[in-house]
Amino acid sequence: MLISAVLSYAAAYCSLIMAAAVLLRDRKSFVHRVFAAGMVLFAAEEIFRGISYGAVLPRDVIYWQKRVITLSALIPGTWLAFSVGYARVSWQSLLSKWRWALVAVTASPIAFVIIFRRSLLTGSIFLRDAARWSITLGWPGRALQLFFLVVSVVILFNLERTVRSSIGRMRWQIKFMALGVGGLFALRIYLTSQSLLFSELDTGIGSLNAVALIAANLLFAFSLCRGRSLNVDVYLSRTTIQNSLTLILAGIYLLTVGVLARLARYVVPAGSSLPLDAFIVFIALTVLGVLLLSNRLRLKLRLFVTRHFRRPAYDYRAVWMGLTQRTTSLMDVNELCTAVSRIVCELLEILSVNVWLVDESQRRLTLVGSTALSGSQIKEMEKAATSAPEFISSLRNQTGCLDLDEKEFAWPKEVMHSGAEFFRDCRMRYAIGLHAGGELVGVMTLNDDRVGGEALSEEDFLLLETLASELAASLLNLKLSARLRHAKEVEAFQTVSTFFVHDLKNLASRLSLIMQNLPANFDNPEFRTDALRVMSRSLSKIDEMCGRLAMLRQNLELKLSECDLSRLVAATLDEFRGHLKADLELDLLTVPKALIDSEQINTVLTNLIMNAHDAVNGQSVIRVSLIHERDSVGFSVCDTGCGMSEEFIENSLFRPFHTTKKKGLGIGLFHTKQIVEAHRGRIEVTSTVGAGTEFRVVLPIA
Repeated sequence: MLISAVLSYAAAYCSLIMAAAVLLRDRKSFVHRVFAAGMVLFAAEEIFRGISYGAVLPRDVIYWQKRVITLSALIPGTWLAFSVGYARVSWQSLLSKWRWALVAVTASPIAFVIIFRRSLLTGSIFLRDAARWSITLGWPGRALQLFFLVVSVVILFNLERTVRSSIGRMRWQIKFMALGVGGLFALRIYLTSQSLLFSELDTGIGSLNAVALIAANLLFAFSLCRGRSLNVDVYLSRTTIQNSLTLILAGIYLLTVGVLARLARYVVPAGSSLPLDAFIVFIALTVLGVLLLSNRLRLKLRLFVTRHFRRPAYDYRAVWMGLTQRTTSLMDVNELCTAVSRIVCELLEILSVNVWLVDESQRRLTLVGSTALSGSQIKEMEKAATSAPEFISSLRNQTGCLDLDEKEFAWPKEVMHSGAEFFRDCRMRYAIGLHAGGELVGVMTLNDDRVGGEALSEEDFLLLETLASELAASLLNLKLSARLRHAKEVEAFQTVSTFFVHDLKNLASRLSLIMQNLPANFDNPEFRTDALRVMSRSLSKIDEMCGRLAMLRQNLELKLSECDLSRLVAATLDEFRGHLKADLELDLLTVPKALIDSEQINTVLTNLIMNAHDAVNGQSVIRVSLIHERDSVGFSVCDTGCGMSEEFIENSLFRPFHTTKKKGLGIGLFHTKQIVEAHRGRIEVTSTVGAGTEFRVVLPIA
């Protein structure tokens, strides 16, 4: 058997194994299914190519080469769909935008092959010295090769956008997958350009596909060992298209090959060296592309310049200007922290940089910016890290960067234990407090996954502390701005209360008129009936409005005393039994006494139960449970009602005048949050549209 055929069958075997391995990881994932389909098509193509190497007669060679071309026509559409969906956060919307292009890329070459199958290849010549076949392309064959060339460039362009928009651990995870797929289609650009240049298929260089496919499978296996899945979320940069390396390298390559072909006509009459020259150009550009993506090479180059040319490792002027340009216009905390974590990742070459924000109660750390973490795993880590108060207290009086290997804390261990899958290859190594205005506003943590594995130097620590100070100042400014906006909202809220007072006066005037006319018309039954109806409605209206107005106080005066929360919750629920349209369930447990204002906490529980009552329909359940977490107690109110969207929870839930009720004023939860925060506690909410909502109120024992 020819070595070319052996390589093709080996490549097909490896591709089928890779397709099966990816499907076993996650059969439901769209990216996994498309990748597996693409690998099966590669395998089938190599099997047919391997069979064609054993053909002896010209017609048999042409027959099998047509089969190879037919399978090749199925490949671009599949891999274009992969390049659009791979590692994209909004891949569903992108596929929706690309759907007609994908249909055209998939269907048009197949239809073209079926219609012009007789004229794709027009003849073949056996090259005895080279022991290979040279098959002449007809005009449909050349058109098909041009189509393959264009689609291959588009696939490379999409993959490049994904890689260049990623950073830190995400780039570390997807880089080799993108290089494997990109290398395969870069080789196809080379092969199709050769076919277009000479208007023929050379079976001698077809074995390059098999070698490249085997190498790509090794890269795929390495990428899966790193990430264990193809599901990675990367937010694309809008500016990537402006400086695309794919378009630049493809243009340079095709231009160089064209110049070589023109020179060969005049300098080398036979033109026999052109394929080798073109292949050398292709290899050189491919190696250049790989090197440009190497974090390790950039780090070594920077260290070489620092050591041998005696200049600082960092250009602080450039760093500061870059930081200013990238963060000045950011007014959202998450966007600001993500931008700074990216800057730290790029400068220090640490793949995983995370920024955690300290909440108002100084008892919880929330992840707001990361170069590695995303999705549901963040919430699991936040919930599992119950030692956050101790860690925050330790950092409050600690300046500079902490080496977590030298001083042990419980909170990092809890985070790493909760995210064991993520911290399988690395661990949390450094932590630096974000201090501004005399308070701790957040924490920046860095893993030990630095490119090259070197520890941070004194200059690295100095740069990190500078960036942390700037981030802390920016976070404090955003925090103060948020407080100012909140104060203005409360001021507006109190202003609106004057309208309620006006309505109250109108109701009082109406009741006064009735009372004035009552002595003269008391014997009139119709007047008495109408008067009673108006008085009843007015009193109900006054009672409701007075209850709402009581919530308008900005400063709460708490009357703290030791209270048994179990008895308080049970007594509050007894007031509702028989008056709710849903079943009320109580899950009581023995909890320590807490120092709270029982009347205010009764108001909180009442508001949450009334909200749950308004959210459910008949035959629903409202469940109230007690909570005991280390040095905290509290309760949860869970309903099976209509639920709320994440956008509403994040932007509107606890703000005055924002409500989902048709007749609601948006006051109850605003007041509830004020009471809980006055107790230095926290209120948490989890909700799913159509499934229900759970509110958790957690209060410190002392």
